Parts: sequence; C-alpha cells; structure tokens
Amino acid sequence: MEQKNEIMLDRAARIIRLDKSSAVFKSENRFLTLTLTEDGEEKKYNRVFLHRAFPHELLWEYISVLDEDNKEIGLIYNIEDFDTETASVLKTELERKYYSPVISTIESVKERYGFSYWKINTADGKKITFTMQDTYRNIVHTGGDSLLLLDVDGNRFTIESVTALDRKSYRKIEIYL
Repeated sequence: MEQKNEIMLDRAARIIRLDKSSAVFKSENRFLTLTLTEDGEEKKYNRVFLHRAFPHELLWEYISVLDEDNKEIGLIYNIEDFDTETASVLKTELERKYYSPVISTIESVKERYGFSYWKINTADGKKITFTMQDTYRNIVHTGGDSLLLLDVDGNRFTIESVTALDRKSYRKIEIYL
C-alpha cells in the first residue's frame, strides 16, 4: 500500500516536458489537438487548452497544456523548442486566448453606481465601449508604465505606456493610477 502511494505521489509531482520529440500539436476544426508519446505509448487528446504561467513576462515560455477536464497534461518550456509550423499554431492559439486590444486614446470615462463606462480607440483603429466594475481593482499594473484593464465581461485591454498617452486621455484615467 505504501509503495502504491509513493508511485501515485511521484506521478502527481512529475512535470511532463512537452517538446517536438514527445508532442505533436495540430489545429483541427478550430480546436487544438495533441498527440503525446510517452514511454513508447501514444495518447491522443482531441482538445487541449494552453495557459501561460507568466502571462505578462514570458509570453512564449512555460505554457501549461490542459485537457478538457482542466487537468494538466504537461508543460511547454519554450515554444521555440518546436518546429516553425507547430510554433506558429501554438502562438496563434495563445494570441487568440490572450487577445487584448491596445488602447491608443480614451474618449471618455464616466462613473455611475460603482461602474465606469469607457469609450476608447484602439491601435488598429476600432472604437470600443466597455464597462468596468470596481475600476480601481480592475486596472492592473503589468510592469513599467503599462496597464491591463479588465471589463465586466472578462475582456482585457492594454495600455502599453501610460506616459505615451495623449494629454486628454491621460487626464481621464489619472485618478485611477
């Protein structure tokens, strides 16, 4: 019994490193799939999810791969460990998951009953409106003078440099900084 517990603990504590020698990722029907070869056995996962361990600092390193039940299959130490085509598939999946429009200007921010209503322009020319609840808690400093804003729907918006904002935009968010 004790030996069985040791084996289970060893398996639970073991991190499986995923690289081009053990893992084949493909995009099939808009889902990311994984074929994993471990100890000579092949296992196919029809849908896997990628999760950054360090989402602000290390965009392409330490990527956790989860199955449909949200259980970790293994860890990608660096996307560059894969061939160019696979790295591209993985980067596309991560960019889709962590999509975060860059705010170029802020047209208005209005507060009512604990919510703030934002009208912004993005770096790619789109005009977007969104709502934040508890604004002070949902503006995250991500290093340097960059910010991450989280709206009520879970969408993320980025201000790459607060000091690079035009004067009018800066004054609209100054009280939150």
